[in-house]
Amino acid sequence: MPQIKQLAAELTTACNLRAVINTDLSLSVDQAYAVQQQKMQYLDPNPKHWKIGLMNDGEVFIAPIASQDSQQSPADYSDRQFNALHVEAELAYRLNTDFLPGQSYSEQQVFAGIDAIAVSIEILDSRLQNWLTASETLHLADNQMNGALAIGDAIKDWQSIDYARQKVQLFINRQLIVEDSGSHPQQDPTSLLCAGVNQGTNRGYTLTAGSWITSGTWSGYPRAKAGDYISVSFSGLGEASLQL
Repeated sequence: MPQIKQLAAELTTACNLRAVINTDLSLSVDQAYAVQQQKMQYLDPNPKHWKIGLMNDGEVFIAPIASQDSQQSPADYSDRQFNALHVEAELAYRLNTDFLPGQSYSEQQVFAGIDAIAVSIEILDSRLQNWLTASETLHLADNQMNGALAIGDAIKDWQSIDYARQKVQLFINRQLIVEDSGSHPQQDPTSLLCAGVNQGTNRGYTLTAGSWITSGTWSGYPRAKAGDYISVSFSGLGEASLQL
């Protein structure tokens, strides 16, 4: 489908130039993943960071995050321009084994392939000019609104976390903006991991050892602006920060 190649090329250019495109192309889920994959062949054929979450129909999605959009905390994105700027407090899981294309994995296998959890901050952004009204599949093609990611403090004892009671705080310029507990949309983000990994491998991705999978917001998505300092704290797990 020529439109798929064209959209992938336009989004790749928009990513590199920190620009936006104007499109209302109608995509199926399969076509959205095809755009996503073609774009990543240019941006980062071997991504080490991923995001997962739920589509409106309850299916788990996966989207790769290019290496140019991933940093360790304290991260510095002050030289970057973002078009739609929001921030999220998240938890990310590190893989200790490769998950291979075309293979399906049980929850036991996926959990055995995780060796750490880290506090993370995702910057939401879009290459779509009409991002507020764009279709869900266009967002999926655009890597589900990932703008950048910061990976912060990590611990290995990830299976003992009581997610229903887990406390989170998000600060902008050291002012408390969000304070909550048990606030992940699925309450337990590990409920997404098996389906997320299998979505990736079934779509032809390789999720390699050392990769991080970030798993959705605990804080909503507060608006931020250039120059803001963002920090996040999860009680007992650690902190992450980034400069916009």
